[in-house]
Amino acid sequence: MTTLEAPTNSLEPTLAESNQEKNVKRKPGEAWKKDEVHELPYNNMWLVFPGLILTTFLAALDQTIVSTALPTIVSELGGASGYSWVGTSYLLTSAACAPIYGVLSDMFGRKPTLFFAIIVFLLGSALCGSAKSFIWLCVARGVQGIGGGGALQLCQITVSDITRLEDRGKFVGLLGATWGIASLLGPLLGGILSDHATWRWIFYINLPTGGFAIALLAAFLNLNPKPRKTWRAHAAEFDFLGLILAIGGVVCVLLGFNFSEDSWSDAKTIGLLVAGIVLFILCAINEAVITTRRPIFPPRMFKTVTTAGLLLSAFVQSISFTGASYYLPNYFQVLGSTATLSGVRLIPFSLVASITAILGGQIVSRTGKYRPTIWTSWVFMTFTFGILYLLDYDTSVAVQVILTLVAAIGVGPLFPVPLIALQAAMPLKDMATSTSTMAVLRFLGGTIGISVGQAVYESGLRARLPAIQGYNPEQSGMTNDLRGLVNIEPESVRNDVLHAYTRSLALIWIVYCGCNFIGLLLVLPIRSYSLKRQVVQHGEKGGAVTPPSPEKTADLEQGITQKTDDAGSSKDSGEEKQVTARVDTLIAAEEQAK
Repeated sequence: MTTLEAPTNSLEPTLAESNQEKNVKRKPGEAWKKDEVHELPYNNMWLVFPGLILTTFLAALDQTIVSTALPTIVSELGGASGYSWVGTSYLLTSAACAPIYGVLSDMFGRKPTLFFAIIVFLLGSALCGSAKSFIWLCVARGVQGIGGGGALQLCQITVSDITRLEDRGKFVGLLGATWGIASLLGPLLGGILSDHATWRWIFYINLPTGGFAIALLAAFLNLNPKPRKTWRAHAAEFDFLGLILAIGGVVCVLLGFNFSEDSWSDAKTIGLLVAGIVLFILCAINEAVITTRRPIFPPRMFKTVTTAGLLLSAFVQSISFTGASYYLPNYFQVLGSTATLSGVRLIPFSLVASITAILGGQIVSRTGKYRPTIWTSWVFMTFTFGILYLLDYDTSVAVQVILTLVAAIGVGPLFPVPLIALQAAMPLKDMATSTSTMAVLRFLGGTIGISVGQAVYESGLRARLPAIQGYNPEQSGMTNDLRGLVNIEPESVRNDVLHAYTRSLALIWIVYCGCNFIGLLLVLPIRSYSLKRQVVQHGEKGGAVTPPSPEKTADLEQGITQKTDDAGSSKDSGEEKQVTARVDTLIAAEEQAK
């Protein structure tokens, strides 16, 4: 008689361990980060980073350098009725082309795309310097913006490619500080060149310095090569519909807000804004539901609380920062400062913002945590923009300096740190497109911030100026010749007029304070993603990959063995295959190195 023995349940420990793993609360991003490996090419940062800094400096400089030279340019070329288009055309093309550069760099490689952007920027600079008419200058500025906007993005993307995420904050912080310093020096340098040389050197100066930057990057920048594909293969995976909708939405919204400075009720303004919003909605539907191609904006960014909060807060921060950069000089001009002197008086604000941008990046790199810096910066920015309301026509110079200094403390870190947080919360494959998305939102936020501020400013003036006895605002003009306000006689009328202008500007700070509070609410629920990632460092000569330690390989192999034991009940077979393939690659690299 055969005795039937109870079968030994050899799967019980494995299943118990599996259930235990499921019950353990995973850290944010742990599921998809564990199999990612960031391959770092060797770069001598003492030679490469100056090239990226110089490129960022030139592209940022040209956003503001023409502001003080415009009167001289218009007197020679004409075009007084549309002089603002010299600046608008640069910003418009920079913003319109922002969505495409991340995708192009993923498809064709960072280095070719970066060099293309720099060369287009230099070509536009040469065309601007040789302009024979006002229209020629505006078109050339548009060409310059196509390259300049791309160069700014690709410098950030390139730094992200060649640095570890945990070390990246100090490099991105320096790029942010460079952008701030360039924006500060732009009006000063533009005024000096137009007064003491010729306004054409505002653009020609880019050619030798930009050429030097290209030479540095061409000689010393090393990047991971991209797999070669045919043009047909690239076209098959490129989301042309998404790109057209994105660019159309950006252009319509920017033009709509630009025309709103004349009238918010004009059919042209309303039509462009409505069209832009509709195009953005269609773009979102296409990216999230319709397209099966490489998305222009990865849908994951707007599906998680962290990434959506970071992106929207960057949009809000740009509203306030750009508005402050625009309306603080207006305040100084109301008090009688020239355009150049108002730029000088903005130095404390820009300098502190640049310093705190560097410090913010350093803090994140040293601590590995980004949430405390982001939260603290938003609290500072909300409070200090609120106290700018105290700026009046009779405020002492010392108080003016102190208020502008403290207002900049929270601004600076919110340039590099949210970008680091966004990259920590996104897979490596989406790093370039997520960086481009943040750039698009910053461009849009800056334009909207100026337009909203203008609407608040003018509404305040319309309410206050007619009530002043002895002053005719229609005869004097509400916002023209701000520097002439200090010459109004008698003194009692002058003080009332100055008070009306400074109180109208004060309303702007209340609006921006409210925007900053919304930004604070947006970042409160963001989660803490680790800045640690598996990194494979290429050798100094660009040779073999540094293999992982034997302990790391053993840990990975053990993880795969454990998963293989209960393969019958696993639902993540695709993920396991990816892990297996990665370990095989690491083991092969180790054997090759030996």
